[in-house]
Order: sequence, then C-alpha cells, then structure tokens
Amino acid sequence: MSMEAQTGTATNPLGSSHEARFLDDLKSFDLSNRDKGVIRLHLSRLAPENRDKENLRNAETVFEELTRTRSAWLYRMRNSDLMIVYEKGETDAAERAMLKLLKLWERDPLLQKFKNDAHKNRLSNWFDLQGDYDKLLTFALRQAASSERSVRKTLPELIAARELMRNSPERGTPLTPTELGRAEDALARVDLSSFTRRQPVCAFVEDGKPEIVFTEVFVSIADLRETLMPRTDLTINPWLFQRFTQTLDRRVMAQIARREDRTLVRDGFSINVNVSTVLSEEFLAFDDDFAPSSQDVVLEMRLEDMFADPGSFAFARDFVTERGYRICIDGLTLATLPFADPNRLGVAYAKLNWAQEMTAYAGSQLGQDFKDMLRSRKKGRTILARCDSEAAVKVGQQLGITLFQGRYVDALARAR
Repeated sequence: MSMEAQTGTATNPLGSSHEARFLDDLKSFDLSNRDKGVIRLHLSRLAPENRDKENLRNAETVFEELTRTRSAWLYRMRNSDLMIVYEKGETDAAERAMLKLLKLWERDPLLQKFKNDAHKNRLSNWFDLQGDYDKLLTFALRQAASSERSVRKTLPELIAARELMRNSPERGTPLTPTELGRAEDALARVDLSSFTRRQPVCAFVEDGKPEIVFTEVFVSIADLRETLMPRTDLTINPWLFQRFTQTLDRRVMAQIARREDRTLVRDGFSINVNVSTVLSEEFLAFDDDFAPSSQDVVLEMRLEDMFADPGSFAFARDFVTERGYRICIDGLTLATLPFADPNRLGVAYAKLNWAQEMTAYAGSQLGQDFKDMLRSRKKGRTILARCDSEAAVKVGQQLGITLFQGRYVDALARAR
C-alpha cells in the first residue's frame, strides 16, 4: 500500500483546510484510540469524465451513513482524493460503500482490468491506523507542508480563490429558521465530546519553550456541520448562526460542568460565549459550579457581539469580572484590532488572528505603530492566534506579542 505524494492540479477549494484537519486528527489519536481503519480513495486517477462534481459528490454520499453517526470521518484532499477514517466495527459498512463505488465506475479504465474486490483495486488503498500510523502521519505532514507552500499567492489570486469558495456549492444552502430549529433539536441529543477540540494559549519562556497560560475548549463547527447538516451553510446568516452558537454555548457549559477532566479545571481554560449566554440562567448554573475556581476561567466573546448591545455587554462584563472570570475579545483582524483596546473595554485579553501581511510589518513604520499600540495596552494582553508555523510566532514576537495559539504552538506544547 502506497502513500505517494499528492499529484495533479488543486481542484477542491476545501482541500487545504481538510488536509490540515486530517493531520490534527491523526495527532489526536493516542495509542489507546487507534482501533480504526483508513481508506484512501484515489478519485484523481479516474478518467476526466468520471471526475465531475456529481461523481465526486457520489463518492462522499456512499459514506454518509457512517459519517452521520460519527462512525467515520471524511477528509477531502486538494486533488479531490478522499481519506476516510472509520471505526473497525464498521468495516463491513465501509466495504459495502466501496463496492457501490466500484459498481458506479466499473467502466472506467482504472477498474476494467481488476475484479470488483473492495480491498483489491486501483481506486483505493486500505490501512490499519494502529499498524500504519507512522506511514499515515508522514503522508499527512507532507500534505500539510505542500499545502502551506501552495497558498502563497498574489492578491488577485487570493481574491479569486475567495470568490470561488463563496460561490461554491460545497458551502451548501443557507441556514433557514426551520433548519435552525432542527439543528437545535439535534444539538440536544448529540454527544459533543467527539466534536470538542482543545488548543493551548502559550507564552514562550526564556528557554524558548511554550508555557501554557490556559487552554481553549471549543467545538469544531465544521465537523458538527458535516454530521448534523452536511448540505447547509451555518455561517452565511450571521444572526441565525449566532442563535445556533448560543444553544451550543449552553451544551458546552453543561459538558464542562461535569468536571470529567480534572486537569482542565485545575490548569485553567477558556470557552466561547455570547453576551446573551452570560446573562442566561444556564450561565448562573455554570457559575455555581465554578465559583471557587472562576479566576482560572476565561470567557471569549466576539467584538461584533459586544458592540451589538454595549449596555448588555457592560452589565455582563461587570458581573463576570466581579465573580473572578476574565474576558478575551475573540476573532480580531488587523482592521478591527484598533477598536478592541482591552484597557478601554475593561477586559483581560484581545485575540488577533494571524495574517500573512503581518510579515511586511517587521522593520516598517506600520510595524512600529503596531508595537506602540500594543505597548500602550500593556504586555501580555494580546494573543496571536492561528499560528500554524514558526514564522508566524517569530513575526509576532518581533511586533511585541507575547502570547500565541495555533497548530504550531500546540505541537510544541504536546512535545513537552
């Protein structure tokens, strides 16, 4: 079984993000959690007439029975290949899905000389996650590295790619009030533990090693969408999406309140909340559970939510601050950072998302202005998020940032 390098032209606009998620998920499988199989579907090998959008969608559809129940996870590669990770107990279902695809493309030159055997064909390779883990991890690391190189595009190329993503049917149909109701009903029943992710916020100490300040606990919206509403774009309507996240807030608080992870509670954590969530009865119940240790809990709120109703935010801020919580302004960009002064808003942190254009700040007047702004806000109040490379951290340090978060930082923290 071969894990050859990616070839062909990038055709799937979701490929880079899925390849990064595939790598993240592989790393999250510890030795006791590798009782899984992996299929690589080489859809890029099919004849061009069999690689239209309808056929590629058919390849995903045959696995929906497994992905909907979280018995399998599907990842799209940039060249339209698919990686499917499935629970070993669902091997028969995975084989049935593969036989459907072999039947669908039985006239393709790729398959004409081979029997319709689920495991012996040129369309797929099958792996055992336990025995082939190192091979799969090497492949995922190589994909992520080549993806990072491929995204270095000119501004017109980036704009064109953004429009392709915006207009792509991959985004799905817009969320409607009726579908929101169904999603909220589903949230009440689904086990969120398999969708929950953790990522530390770290400071780099004198020896250059990351020291964890707190750990963000969040739900992967992308994974949740693929399970609950795979053909719906949850985010296109910001007001309905906010309502959806309010429901999600309550479920996450209830999950954490069970205190199943004592380390998380002891070392400090953050959760994403809406202002309205902080003013709800569910938050009061959460506060009753965490009042003795609330100084170790950070509440992450988005700037647009805070500014939507400044009076409600001010009331919520004063209440939680008095109770010992800290607030972090989440999701900031270079354009919105100037409006999110933690001192003026009375919060502890501001979280800025990494942007490639920050590399041009170093040694420029823009960079000096940036450093002066951060200096006026006190050291340690700004977090640079989405740091997926060492370069992002180094640029952030040059600009006076001392707290970092992202896949690169997470990997260093795990290594410790």
